Amino acid sequence: MSRFASVLLFAASALSVVTVSAAPAASDPIVPLTVKGEDYLAPDGRLVRFWGVNLTASYPDHGRADAFARNLSELGVNLVRPHHLLRAGKDWNPTLPSGALLSYNGTSREFEPDALDRFDYLNAALRKRGIYLAFSTHFTRAYLPGDVDILKTDDADRAAWSAALAELNSWPSKKSFDLRKLLPVIDERAALLNEEFTRNLLTHVNPHTGLSYANDPQVISIEVVNEHALEYAIVCLNRVPDYWQQRLEQRWRDYAAAAGVEAGDFYKPAGAAIALRAKFLTDLDEAYFRRIQAVVRATGCSAPMTFSNLWRGDSTLEMHARTADIMENHAYVDPLVVRGIEDGLAKAGRTALAGKPFFIGELNQAEGEKNILVQSPHRTMLPVASAAYGAFNNWSGLVWFSWVHGEEVGTGGDGWARYERRTSNLGGMVADGMMIDHLRTTGIIFRRGLVAPGKAPVTVWTDAPFAVTGYQALMRGKTDHQPGWSNVHAMRRAYGAVPADQATAPWMTAPAVSPLVSDTGEIVKDVERRQFTVTAPQAEAFSGFPDDRAPAGLKHLVVDNAAFATVVAVAEDGKPFGQSGRLIISRTALGADGKEVDGPLVTLRGLAPVSEGQNRVFTVTRPRAKAGTVLPVAVSVDGSLTLPAQLWHEGELSVQTK
Repeated sequence: MSRFASVLLFAASALSVVTVSAAPAASDPIVPLTVKGEDYLAPDGRLVRFWGVNLTASYPDHGRADAFARNLSELGVNLVRPHHLLRAGKDWNPTLPSGALLSYNGTSREFEPDALDRFDYLNAALRKRGIYLAFSTHFTRAYLPGDVDILKTDDADRAAWSAALAELNSWPSKKSFDLRKLLPVIDERAALLNEEFTRNLLTHVNPHTGLSYANDPQVISIEVVNEHALEYAIVCLNRVPDYWQQRLEQRWRDYAAAAGVEAGDFYKPAGAAIALRAKFLTDLDEAYFRRIQAVVRATGCSAPMTFSNLWRGDSTLEMHARTADIMENHAYVDPLVVRGIEDGLAKAGRTALAGKPFFIGELNQAEGEKNILVQSPHRTMLPVASAAYGAFNNWSGLVWFSWVHGEEVGTGGDGWARYERRTSNLGGMVADGMMIDHLRTTGIIFRRGLVAPGKAPVTVWTDAPFAVTGYQALMRGKTDHQPGWSNVHAMRRAYGAVPADQATAPWMTAPAVSPLVSDTGEIVKDVERRQFTVTAPQAEAFSGFPDDRAPAGLKHLVVDNAAFATVVAVAEDGKPFGQSGRLIISRTALGADGKEVDGPLVTLRGLAPVSEGQNRVFTVTRPRAKAGTVLPVAVSVDGSLTLPAQLWHEGELSVQTK
């Protein structure tokens, strides 16, 4: 075992154990989970991974809530991350009184009853299907001038605060969005409002379950605020209205004076003020995190917590290393991971800390009209690569953004999109047929760990100081491995003394070279051939551009007749691939013009002969319009089996009695 692997294991074993909640009834599909080191564990010691979706500002009626839960469960989803629940405005949910979980009627302090009931019922429906929840204490919270009396001060201060908030709320969303997230870190009223909401939410008893959210093991994590770090906000030159800006800068001057340092320009620190400003801003974040953490724990909730997500530099990540129970990052990346040695999944892993569970809480192709146009045709590589590398790196959760987005993507009473298309839809995956085709098969790979974890895990250490003045230095970080090595070894980060041999380690001195083969031998990323393959005892997958040679590693799966194809095959019954009596296969293909075509042609080799009186039956499961259709399979003299060429995107190959 390498020194880096030993350090990683020590870091994991040194952490305390966090229990999510008290034990439920024996028949409850939701069991209490325990966090130990980098893993969520079930009561029987089984490792639990989460294959999830974001439900964005989603308040389905009761019938659709049941349908959502059923559909997600059938696709292998076991985690939902509610998102943007407190977003003020009815454009996403025009049929609801406020469009949000709060009424926003004069103040932001009261639940909106209709939305709350829908929220509760949806969570209860998910619970019946064994689907867990990832909560937030912010949910894109807005504040109103009428909230002023949560803190009693003099009339002048009350008027000044209300006026400042009215000014902030008048700014365009793009300018004010991040400022509302940092406000409770620097403002007492906003902090008290968030404390109140957190307490009210967690102590609220869901009438459809009889449990408060604080005491329900369905809640497996709580983030304090989404995508925030105060140092990042200030490095990006953000300013709040003068009421708060003047107070923040005065606090900085007092802090610097107490340390014997010249404060200088808050936005252009120099000398000793550079490191001190980073500490000042991170201290404010940490104080707010601990404050909300205390409120959560006072409700009786023991769910693992994190302050925020996204890579925001070393100072913020080091704070999380000391304080957070779990870590999260987001990844909107180029799905064609074979385009180059470096890929977006490797960058997403930068916030994976040694000894802590790690989630990608929002996962999809890159945003933006140009990115979507260029990347969408090859987006089916992303679920294959993320599932494989997620299991390889022992990540705890992959959560897709987003299943539904308010009422923007119309769904019928069956919970499915009224118009399922073969085009990309980041805000409403429920309508993206190509991604759904591979959601169940790749979810099985990740959740069941059909791809083995790395054999020689690496920890990359960073030591202080790591304060910076500019955006580029902040986002670059002080210490990083060379491109490609996270495709070869499972990698985590840690903060403290840097081992003497780290600087000369191969992953620190030179980029890895293609083909990038995981140290388990199960994953191959070939940049030259533009092919991604997975070969494991119970799963095989191919995504990329077929050529005149057999893809690397594959033992059973043969893919032909397509310019670009994604094919995933998993053994549902837990047996080795060749001996399995139930294989689930998903496939999609593009022609030379980049448009979708039927196919590719899929052949399976090395399957064990069936017993006398039995045969193999292929049943279509997608597209849904053809679900249940039995199609013929062709068996060659060498025993290989060719699946039907007719249109299908997912099917089950089972052994049945004639």
